[in-house]
Amino acid sequence: MSGTESKSGYEDKAKTINAFKRLDTFLYDTLYSMHDHMPLRFAKLIAMYYPDARMRKRYADYIGVSMGAGTFCNLGLTVTKNENEICVHMGKNVSVAPNVTFICLSTPNNSKVLAEIDYVKNHLIKSSDITVGDDVWIGANVTIFPGVAIGACSVIGAGSMVMQDVEPYSIYAGTPAKKIRDL
Repeated sequence: MSGTESKSGYEDKAKTINAFKRLDTFLYDTLYSMHDHMPLRFAKLIAMYYPDARMRKRYADYIGVSMGAGTFCNLGLTVTKNENEICVHMGKNVSVAPNVTFICLSTPNNSKVLAEIDYVKNHLIKSSDITVGDDVWIGANVTIFPGVAIGACSVIGAGSMVMQDVEPYSIYAGTPAKKIRDL
């Protein structure tokens, strides 16, 4: 307590801090228990941006992600889902940095004209699940494309665009991601 701060001022701050802690606990407990009843849009928001990683993991199924034990995803995890309920399958002890995007469905969305062009239909429109092995480290701002399998114990450098499978025990980086070295 500083010399100018009164005892009651200090007590008021302590009460305010305790009130915020109770509110935080209430919010966490409520969101945890409401998982199966949460409206879809709100559940997606929680899965991508809730400050507590445990809650983001609990709601990950709403954005199409299954995570193994010990897997951690930072804020901003984004998934473009395909027709499958779960389209991103992560193993155990995976570390995902902020703002990583998994694209399980790649289409021209609203453009019916593009969707009918043979080259686009045959080469660019893709829908496939993504698999991430155990003990993988994915750097910030990485984008992973449909059908990619990332092997166990590999590292993906920040800002990479992963368009092909990643070998186990290796480092990939770049746009498009290329193998840098074995581990």
